[in-house]
Amino acid sequence: MHYLVTGNRQALDRRYRVVGQSPAIARDLLPDQPTAAPAGLPAGCRPYQRLHHFRWAIPEIHTCMAAPNGGEPCVLLARGPLAADGTPWPTLRQGWPAAPPLQQIGWLVQLARLWEPCVQEGVASSLLAPDNIGVLGWQACLFYLSGDPAPPPLAALGQSWQSLIPLSPPLAAIVGALCLGRIARVEELSAALENLAAANPGRGPAGVLGATHPGSRKANEDCFIHDPPGTYGIVCDGMGGHEGGAVASRLALDLLDRELQQLSRQTQPLPPLQVRRGMALALYRANQLLLETNRRQGRQRRHQMGTTVVAYCLTGSLLHIAHVGDSRIYLIDRHHCQQLTVDDDVANQEVSLARTTSSAVLRMDGSGHLTQALGVIAMEALQPTVQTFVLPEDCLVLLCSDGLCDGSLVERCWQTVLLPMLTGDLAAGARQLIDLALQELGHDNITFILLKYAA
Repeated sequence: MHYLVTGNRQALDRRYRVVGQSPAIARDLLPDQPTAAPAGLPAGCRPYQRLHHFRWAIPEIHTCMAAPNGGEPCVLLARGPLAADGTPWPTLRQGWPAAPPLQQIGWLVQLARLWEPCVQEGVASSLLAPDNIGVLGWQACLFYLSGDPAPPPLAALGQSWQSLIPLSPPLAAIVGALCLGRIARVEELSAALENLAAANPGRGPAGVLGATHPGSRKANEDCFIHDPPGTYGIVCDGMGGHEGGAVASRLALDLLDRELQQLSRQTQPLPPLQVRRGMALALYRANQLLLETNRRQGRQRRHQMGTTVVAYCLTGSLLHIAHVGDSRIYLIDRHHCQQLTVDDDVANQEVSLARTTSSAVLRMDGSGHLTQALGVIAMEALQPTVQTFVLPEDCLVLLCSDGLCDGSLVERCWQTVLLPMLTGDLAAGARQLIDLALQELGHDNITFILLKYAA
């Protein structure tokens, strides 16, 4: 395992060896040994933790080592823009000239989405240095977060993008408007970039397949649906005694199916913001339906039925995703496998509140307990996550219940099982995926949808 290093390297534990200088990279010499939980997180670590829900773009704290003399600690960052062998990704400046226009747009869409959260955490200047941003395939990821001396204006983002050469005429127009203040809000910037991406559609779905298996359980409380072309798909993982989980997941699935069908069958493609709002509204309606059903049946507390959900809607080259709970969505391309969702559970809540690190929280009792799911949370407390990503290359989108993704199974098998599906047969790969899940997990229902996308 390799980690980015920041802070006082003199405090680096002997189990780590520095193998790179720019950026500083350390290799763990004892990767099978548990990582000691830090006694506390210094203030400089907190923005990483509070931005945890953007883990596809922000590294996370692996551990923090105090200096013997009480000076600046040494911090190791995980999930940064590093290859498996520790090689850093190309920077945005390095990768820009050879990147196709749609790939460039996708990177800027992600940076625009990070602007407001980074401003709130006082680290927006981290987005202004193209050499602090790693890029690989569709993805952009920061190397480090740095504090803002003063809150930078949005126009500063445009000024930093002016150094990216070449800029296509449509992108140059957006960047120019940003620098001149004609684009004054980040919502306007995101809309302009997403609309530009929508004007460059790929070939679209090249195949879609869904499957479910009860695993070792007698009942299957999971369910899924996708339309035949593959423009939308939904996976639900139900919970609740006396067959309640199966009922809840089916009720939610049927409602969401109707809603997403309506979103995807517009004669003219909807603006991306409207698609995201439509997906969020569908989740609120499904939650209301399950809450009302629980009330009618007198179900309370642990007897309530509910469901997790992951869903996608594809409009041209834009992938819109939504989730509530701990079912997941992954994006697999020829470069890597990236989890796009962050589980709604106690572990991630503790990390995002800057109380602990991801490596330490997994040893905490109850870390896997859900913090929200449809049907078991009040309407005013529900916070569905809805995001949009640009797909510039051929890729595979995987939606799955936790019966497939527990134990980091997806991360461990993506190169041997999932990656070959990009050029091979989805059905054969799906059978192999179920067999592997039954062999390595099998304790829960196993359900997934595989979407093959052609750019």
